[in-house]
Amino acid sequence: MKFLLFLLVMSTLFVSIGFAARDGKTLYKKCRGCHGINGRHIPFERKSGFLAGRNKEEIKSIIQAIKNGSYPSDKLNNIMQKTISKFSDAEVEVVSEYISRFKK
Repeated sequence: MKFLLFLLVMSTLFVSIGFAARDGKTLYKKCRGCHGINGRHIPFERKSGFLAGRNKEEIKSIIQAIKNGSYPSDKLNNIMQKTISKFSDAEVEVVSEYISRFKK
């Protein structure tokens, strides 16, 4: 019985991990028009928009700051704020994890 319970818990964990990875990829689709499919595009010639090679905490911090309006605002950041304003904290976490996997 314990073995069956263990299998159930482990399979649930693996399914959850799979959904999280897919959700990050799905959420990033809203960003890739400007940042590129692999985070290497420099939108509007702004080097700060280069995402590849950044760590999860840095990405998460930037997304949260843009989302809550505390990031230095300009027209482009307003576009990003509209895009990510509906992201939940869990979605910010998942998309940050996904983006952090982009290699420089």
